[in-house]
Amino acid sequence: MGQPDGLAGNESGSTKLRRTAVSGGVAMKPGQFGQLREAFVDFRYRLRRDGAGSLLRLGRKVVEFWNRPQSVSEFDREFDTDTEKNVPLWRLNIDSANRTQGIRYQSLAPILIRNAIEALPADLNNFSFCDLGSGKGRVLMVASEYPFKEVIGVEFSHELHIIANNNLRKYRSRKQARSTVSTLHLDAANYRFPSGNLVIFLFNPFGESVLRSVLANLERALIQEPRAVWIIYFNAVFASVIEESFLFTRVEAAIPAAVFRHEATAI
Repeated sequence: MGQPDGLAGNESGSTKLRRTAVSGGVAMKPGQFGQLREAFVDFRYRLRRDGAGSLLRLGRKVVEFWNRPQSVSEFDREFDTDTEKNVPLWRLNIDSANRTQGIRYQSLAPILIRNAIEALPADLNNFSFCDLGSGKGRVLMVASEYPFKEVIGVEFSHELHIIANNNLRKYRSRKQARSTVSTLHLDAANYRFPSGNLVIFLFNPFGESVLRSVLANLERALIQEPRAVWIIYFNAVFASVIEESFLFTRVEAAIPAAVFRHEATAI
């Protein structure tokens, strides 16, 4: 993937924003709907033919899928970390009322993280970086390559939080800046944002109700202390929640994510 071209300026209307091709949403490729329909018809036939036995076999296949060996990424080989393997939430012990709102842990390619950060037309020295749903900490490690005031991860799974801390202890890169990196074992819905300008990173970490709680907390913080905020939202399933806010403007970005900004003078 090439270097991003940066972010376009804010527009007064929403027409151009709606037609942007890099909104970060999820769309079916041609033919996928037909394949899904065929799979459903086949499953219904097998259920009638084989009864509950077909469900048991399907369950075994799902377990085998999640237990299959996964290749070690170049990132993990280089830094002796554990960030690549996907983890479904049903494998984790999570003490949170929002457990069902969580999305499985899945890693994001480092180049996408770097491209997103480098696309921001901002002096990163004046910003703190917050990754909500930080998982095993890969985004935090990559963000530590940039001169943020601090880098903060928020994760509601204790097991993933421990893995992230272990990874951060191992991570040594020549690109690392002098950022302070910390992780919090906390439900993002209860997180209170730090003072100062913010870059908030989301990789579709939770459902709509938690995102609304996070946004409400952020809006209160901005009213109390006006400052600049950028939101980078990959796989932006609930981007409409942020679009509804009068404090944020969606902007075009040369990255496959939804990007929003709030200017310090916007309130």
